[in-house]
Amino acid sequence: MGASRLTIRSNSLTARSRVSRSLSGAIRLMLLTLLLLNAACSRFSAVDKPLAQWTPETGEVSELERNLKRSPEIVVLLAFSGGGTRASALSYGVLKELAETKVETVQGTSTVLAEVDMISAVSGGSFTAAYYGLRGDRIFDDYEERFLRKNVEGALFRKLFNPVNWVRLMSGKVGRTDLAAGYYDKILFDGASFADLQGHDAPVIVLNSTDLATGTRFPFLQDSFDLICADLSVYPVSRAVAASSAVPVVFSPLTLKNYAGGCGYQPPAWLSQALKDEELTERKVQARQFNDYLNADKRPWLHLVDGGIADNLGLRAFYTTISFAREPGSRYNELLGRGARQILIISVNAYAKKKPDWVLERYAPSTLEVMRSVSADQIVRYSSDTIQIVRDEFGRLATDESTPEHPVTFHFVDVSFEQVRDADEREFLNGIGTSMDLSDKEIDRLTSAGRTLVRESNDFKSFIEAARTNNPD
Repeated sequence: MGASRLTIRSNSLTARSRVSRSLSGAIRLMLLTLLLLNAACSRFSAVDKPLAQWTPETGEVSELERNLKRSPEIVVLLAFSGGGTRASALSYGVLKELAETKVETVQGTSTVLAEVDMISAVSGGSFTAAYYGLRGDRIFDDYEERFLRKNVEGALFRKLFNPVNWVRLMSGKVGRTDLAAGYYDKILFDGASFADLQGHDAPVIVLNSTDLATGTRFPFLQDSFDLICADLSVYPVSRAVAASSAVPVVFSPLTLKNYAGGCGYQPPAWLSQALKDEELTERKVQARQFNDYLNADKRPWLHLVDGGIADNLGLRAFYTTISFAREPGSRYNELLGRGARQILIISVNAYAKKKPDWVLERYAPSTLEVMRSVSADQIVRYSSDTIQIVRDEFGRLATDESTPEHPVTFHFVDVSFEQVRDADEREFLNGIGTSMDLSDKEIDRLTSAGRTLVRESNDFKSFIEAARTNNPD
């Protein structure tokens, strides 16, 4: 009987604890919503600038020159997923491993990191990609101190609940994402613009956001800014990263003004041809999206949110690269058609497969828990489809470009928690949340996992061996 009373009491306390947590979260959310309700109708100021005069070479020379400095027979593409600081730390570990891995090229011994042509990133992965694009190997000197091991989440909440910022928020000229961008700039980006990203021998950095009106990917590339006659070179990197990681509701959309029609931009020939396609092809869908931006009267503003909504892996940029590689005048011909022998894609996927607590209890999950579960399932399915599409397309490209005299190999490295061999370590990593306040232990284990997963990948080993075989000493 005593044991029964204890069991009943224990169950009662569990239920009470769940109710208490739910009420606490609900109250916090309610206060936050009331405080920031104005954001839904705010008219935020735009810091972007119009492009004075478009030319076909706008932005093209700098990107191609950087790529052509690398060994022409090797193409290395990195994709960094979303997932808060968890994603930032995992991708940072991958960079550390690539920096210490030697590869043979036609130009001599190099590191795999030095041969990276492009990094496409979303959300949490955008911090690592952007900082590496700005700092290069110097990222290993201070990135952990400046960002990974900071309580970024706590600092953002303090800004949000600072009465001084309430006045700014209610002015209608500043949104929650603006506050976040200012903080990111202070602790990490030091006022850098995209001109700084393009100003040295760095890979092409693609920071991806999502156009809230269409749900499609909007990358911070001059190609995209050409459509709206905006000048990417003066745009702050911190704002692009803030847009890429602007989780809806938690953060406000970041706004871009559409200046289309004011710079003399001429759409590429393929766009008008694609619009005439009888079948609804991927090319036609993309052409419709591009064409929509060309009418500033219909689309005077772009509202951008977390890039993970359109593509949580950052891989779609590479699929687009393939889709348009053979279009007349495409700059991507230079990236993929310069005599490549080895193509390597490393997908850094920080998605955590965590078993929810409610599966162990009788009580039904809350509405918020249901929403989280449904959205997570959708992300997993969409991400799996994206991985398969990219693997198929690049595998087909390698086959099409191969000849007996010039074989082309394609290698795909999946850096994800599912690939962790040790069950206890896998469980630990899957238990790390998506917050931007992780412990030193969590950062260390994530960084180590990124390094280990690359190093132990059979595809990565095959890539290194293929390079050595094709470029013997």
